[in-house]
Amino acid sequence: MTKTFPRVVGALLSCAALTALPPPAHAQEAADKARSFDLPAQPLARALATFTRASGVTVVADGRLTRAKRSAAVRGTLAPRAALEQMLRGTGLRAQSDGHAGYVLLQAPAPAPRTTALPANVLPVAQAASQPEAPTAEIMVFGRLAKDTVLTIPQSVEVIDSRLIVTSGSDTVGDALRFIPGASRDGSRLDAFGDTYLIRGFEANQTINGIASSTMRQGRDTIGLERVEVLKGPASVLYGQLKPGAVVNIVTKQPRRDFESSASLSFGRYDDWRGTLDVTGPLAEGGDLRFRVTGAYDDADSFVDYWHRRHLFLAPVLAFDVDAATTLTIEGAYSYNRLRGFYNGLPAEGTVLPNANGRFGRALTLTDPTFAPSIRKDSEITARIEHRFSESIRWRTAVSWMHEYRNEGTVFGLLGWADDEKRSLMRAVLASVASGDNWTGHTDLNLGFNTGPILHEVVVGGDYTWFDRYTVGSTSLAPDLNLYTPVYELTTRPQTTLIPSRNTTVDEGTRTAGLFAQDRIGITDSLKLVAGVRWSDYRQTVVGTRGTGAPTTQRQHQTAWTTQFGLLYMPTPTLSLFANRTTSFLPVQGITASGSALKPETGRQYEVGAKAELLDGRLSLNGALFHLKRGNVAVADRVTPGFLLPIGAQVSRGFELSAAARPLEGMTLYAGYTYTHAETTKDTNPDLVGKHIRNIPRNGIVLRGNYEVRGGALSGLSLGGSGTYTGKRAADIQETFDLPGYWRFDAQVDYAVTPNVSLGASLENLTDKRYFTHAFSEFEVWPGAPRTWRLNVKTRF
Repeated sequence: MTKTFPRVVGALLSCAALTALPPPAHAQEAADKARSFDLPAQPLARALATFTRASGVTVVADGRLTRAKRSAAVRGTLAPRAALEQMLRGTGLRAQSDGHAGYVLLQAPAPAPRTTALPANVLPVAQAASQPEAPTAEIMVFGRLAKDTVLTIPQSVEVIDSRLIVTSGSDTVGDALRFIPGASRDGSRLDAFGDTYLIRGFEANQTINGIASSTMRQGRDTIGLERVEVLKGPASVLYGQLKPGAVVNIVTKQPRRDFESSASLSFGRYDDWRGTLDVTGPLAEGGDLRFRVTGAYDDADSFVDYWHRRHLFLAPVLAFDVDAATTLTIEGAYSYNRLRGFYNGLPAEGTVLPNANGRFGRALTLTDPTFAPSIRKDSEITARIEHRFSESIRWRTAVSWMHEYRNEGTVFGLLGWADDEKRSLMRAVLASVASGDNWTGHTDLNLGFNTGPILHEVVVGGDYTWFDRYTVGSTSLAPDLNLYTPVYELTTRPQTTLIPSRNTTVDEGTRTAGLFAQDRIGITDSLKLVAGVRWSDYRQTVVGTRGTGAPTTQRQHQTAWTTQFGLLYMPTPTLSLFANRTTSFLPVQGITASGSALKPETGRQYEVGAKAELLDGRLSLNGALFHLKRGNVAVADRVTPGFLLPIGAQVSRGFELSAAARPLEGMTLYAGYTYTHAETTKDTNPDLVGKHIRNIPRNGIVLRGNYEVRGGALSGLSLGGSGTYTGKRAADIQETFDLPGYWRFDAQVDYAVTPNVSLGASLENLTDKRYFTHAFSEFEVWPGAPRTWRLNVKTRF
């Protein structure tokens, strides 16, 4: 381990020593300062958001309290407290100080018992991370500038909030997505694809703060995230060129007007060290200029021999209120991963299938420790400006740039067995160096207006993406490896033999442009219609060489129209019925082994469902039926790695059920089930028609719960646990063998020693189940980790 980590430990311990310092006094001064207000009567939730922007004072309220309520008009020069009280007249609500220059809304005349989502800075640090999930929380991914709740969206949505991320010990987005019923992991922390998931049969896409942009080609750290929103099915109308499985929207942490800071340090099995830091606060009086910096550092080994990861993540954010209606935000992110022993799976015979020589050891790897490590670096900067012309007209523009760099040589066993006894495996080394840049520009305008009794919420906009990447690749042969008595080179790199005919260069450039419009129509208070359309233009140029051959150039130009229709009916304020039809369009970045470009993929989904909130919001129920078709499918070419293979069309259909409950004070429970039948319906190889889609289980179950003791001698104690079931699934596109189903159980405990310091522990894979997460071929099967423990300390200062 390098000297870097001791410095991280020292910094975190120094931070912990500051926990006794009081917060800055200027926060209260900002809350008392009189300001000019001109707020019309309007829906209360919207009025509160406008009040916060105008005053700089944070107001927190449970969505159930503000639903269907309207504010009173507020005009004149008033102190924020007086303005807030005037706004709440006639609502049946009252404002109570949270002790930190902000307010919490409660039901008048008496506080509602624990139904208000309190801000984290008024709770012990342990409890702040384990408050009940809020099913009515605003969702960014569906309506862009017009926020919605899960109940009012005519499409299936799941939310993973910061409490679940922290209490479950989810360090990456991929770790958190295991709590989505029906989500099947298609990557691993042992490689660089831990965030890759299949949802409803197909790969999910990531967006950032409701805007489609280039995403990291490695797992995204959760220290910089507020929550993760999963909108199931295609969503190309608002988000452009996407795969049809789902949109995974990453909502990043934003600067706050009051100073807050926290840090954590954890240590786990296999020398897994992790430190995090989160600092935010004002840079000017009143918080008009404010910042936030989040960061994480990991240094870990694994249950796999000679595997080691070093990870650094840093995300600074700066926000500036140009005036009461305009905010400029600049966000950055840097992610670095150095991975020694990049893992590419093991043969099926010896893992999930019998081998006459026995089962492989869990620690087996194909990679000698003297092979060069894999390096992946991503840098991104986003600048966005948001302006509110009025309460019904809002505008947003964003420009983002991402640079990616990859330098790696990975060992594969795709060449097959070296002997008839199936003890030794032939090995190939795929080396590649890639560098690319992605620029994305986006603008949208949100308009609210009436046509007679009908309410319209219109979003119109456009986006443009410029992407270039240059990759140099080579293939070599490494010495065969006996998988039962492996002998590794520990001092020098193994001798390899270059295959000149497999040398490649790929210079790829794409330009995409899109225009979109969506109208969310309120026909009545209980009946709403959503209609949207997008025009997309896509141009791709690929110049490639293979072996000693001359360069070849492939060009394609595609245009496409995608549409969205949704219907929502709410017979009561706590029940919604919905149906939708959505489509998607995705240009494929990559070429075939012959150098040919691929046609863009298409997707189409039909869905019907229902959502309900019962027992004053203590019970939430969701159910949906879906049918999703994907056309012009392209998959990784396992015969010629590094290239793609067009295969045809696939269909996925099934249903989902979920329930979330708060039966007792401090207790939250969740259960979800998904049935998915996914198969190939058209293929260039007729033998594959009717085969199940690789790595899609028919049955998926998610169970989780948390109990927080809020009184008595054990106050501050929090207990949590989860169980996830992944059913049997096809391991490759030919369905030559299956991966067995498995249950995984995890448990967590946390105790608030003081209001600012907590201690915790977690166990993953309690039963030490030997399971396999995914596979690509008969020589590429990925194992799950054995029982793993972790200890942590969290502090706020």
